Amino acid sequence: MKITDIKVNRLKPPEGTPESFVGTAGRLIVRIFTDEGVVGIAEGSRNLGVMRAYVDDLIKPLLVGMDPVQPRKIWELLTLGTGERATRFPSQIVGTIDVALWDIAGKAAGLPLYSMFGGAARTEIPLYWSRGSGWRKQPEEMLEEVQEGFEKGYRSFKIRMDWRDYRQDADPAKDFAIFKKVREWLPDDVPLSFDANCAYSVPTAIEQGRRFEELGIAHFEEPLPQYDLRGLRQVVDALDCAVSTGEQEISAWRFRDLMDLANPDILQPDVLNVGGLSEMVRVYEMAVANNKIVMPHSPSIGANSMASLQLYATVTNAVRPHEFSEEFTGPVDRVAELFVEPIIPENGTITLSDRPGLGLEFDEKALVKAIAE
Repeated sequence: MKITDIKVNRLKPPEGTPESFVGTAGRLIVRIFTDEGVVGIAEGSRNLGVMRAYVDDLIKPLLVGMDPVQPRKIWELLTLGTGERATRFPSQIVGTIDVALWDIAGKAAGLPLYSMFGGAARTEIPLYWSRGSGWRKQPEEMLEEVQEGFEKGYRSFKIRMDWRDYRQDADPAKDFAIFKKVREWLPDDVPLSFDANCAYSVPTAIEQGRRFEELGIAHFEEPLPQYDLRGLRQVVDALDCAVSTGEQEISAWRFRDLMDLANPDILQPDVLNVGGLSEMVRVYEMAVANNKIVMPHSPSIGANSMASLQLYATVTNAVRPHEFSEEFTGPVDRVAELFVEPIIPENGTITLSDRPGLGLEFDEKALVKAIAE
């Protein structure tokens, strides 16, 4: 089998996307084609121009003619370079290609990806409903979105502020008011987590964390900018609740340093940011060796979410819910229309199929209608 082509397309953005975001809101779909008709799929980052430039000008000339059923070999070529090919592409770019290659490998072997990575510990995985943009919402607005998830059968939740580190300590009082409003509405036995999205200084993070603890919090995510490892160690040591981070880390080596220097309770690799399944499995192996909880970052629906779920299913002690959100893709029913046999949640749980690869195949007619450019 040989790679014959790689295509990148943007899908039309979800209905209701503000006009100012239409140019960047649609997801990027990446497909790797082979001479045997097997097609691997993945999703790329949101910048179509950057993704196409890397794929069309640099990656496609390297990979066309290569055997796609060697994803780790190709990961090393794209990430580290081999021989005279000193490539070193960004992890997000490599991650997209890697997911699509593993999809091909699974389809060629006739096995779901969880079998390719050693077998599933379970194929039914609970999900938590993740909602963000808290920085521009009032407590009542966030509560309404959580209530929507509750009505759909989800029984674990996370609210995100999406402040980012350049808005340090912008409005911690309102952040807490949002958490309090949602926590008081949810039943006591329903977990609620809080994602600061790198928003706080060390003393503010500790103060907020202690207030969250009084109300009951499942995990406190990204309290500090991802580069402040020493500060994160202070927060972790000061709080009793679980502190999580890792979605922005770009390699297993960075996760090694994260554990050594900051010692977070929960590791949260993102399958795209970390460099694909080839690298994510290394993070999981280190997490198991260091007795760390893993909860992958995955606020979307589609190919990359399924890749994340497939690998998460293989980790025996990965018992916490997996992230799930419709914010960046539109309603799950709309996304499901793109696939021949969609895999969608029921009552807050997703059941993986035993179909090969990711378990997903595009409905070509639906895909053509959905492609924007």
